[in-house]
Amino acid sequence: MQQLFDEVIGTPPPTAIDSRAIVRRDRRVRATLWSALGTTAIAAGLAVVVLVTGTGPAGTPPVGAPPADASVLPDNRLQLRSATREEAQVSAGPLKAALDAAVRAAVPSAQWDPKGFDITVIDYVSPLGWIGSAEVTNGGARGSVNVMLHGFSASMTIDPLTCATLATVPGKKADGQRGDNPASAPPCVDAKTASGKPVVTYTVNSKDVKRFEVRIGLADNRVMTVTSGGDDKTPALTLDQLVRIAQEATDRIK
Repeated sequence: MQQLFDEVIGTPPPTAIDSRAIVRRDRRVRATLWSALGTTAIAAGLAVVVLVTGTGPAGTPPVGAPPADASVLPDNRLQLRSATREEAQVSAGPLKAALDAAVRAAVPSAQWDPKGFDITVIDYVSPLGWIGSAEVTNGGARGSVNVMLHGFSASMTIDPLTCATLATVPGKKADGQRGDNPASAPPCVDAKTASGKPVVTYTVNSKDVKRFEVRIGLADNRVMTVTSGGDDKTPALTLDQLVRIAQEATDRIK
């Protein structure tokens, strides 16, 4: 059979192809490819390390850092001014808005008079201050929340506001009302708001009246007094709710 096959196709001519050279060239090509792939893999690994570590060229901010020119949020709190009665009158409007927002944020379950606080300037004290009230219904009880905000002279520093620092303020009584001196008031209790601001509290619980009172310090040696109750044994707001109102209000005022 082999002889017949050879006779049909004839004797093949001698090849001019160098098989050993082809094998050598193939090996060189493969070696070059593997070398290139290895270099690419190393470069990719370095890139991953750079991305993970967040290390870049000199002066590049770390990954996740805010831009260098990021703007600082403005301080939108109310700046109370009372050098003159005219200034105090101008501040009364923004103060009313701040108090209206504060009581609704602190006690959202209560029903507040749509008119909100009625704020007037206290012009018989120095420095000048503000006073006002708002009607509220809460849990079936109806009453009012009264707010007074005034300052003390520089010689009567009350920072931080505590029962002890208030005790150094001279008491002033008029028409049978107690003054600022806690010695003429119900027991004073030091407390704090949820954010850690110091407050002092009073609880009046007599035969005819139950009333809660909270005082909290502000800038410029000022004090805000928040009172709930009156000639009623069931105040519309609890002491804890008054403390929340005091915090919400002072968060809105410088």
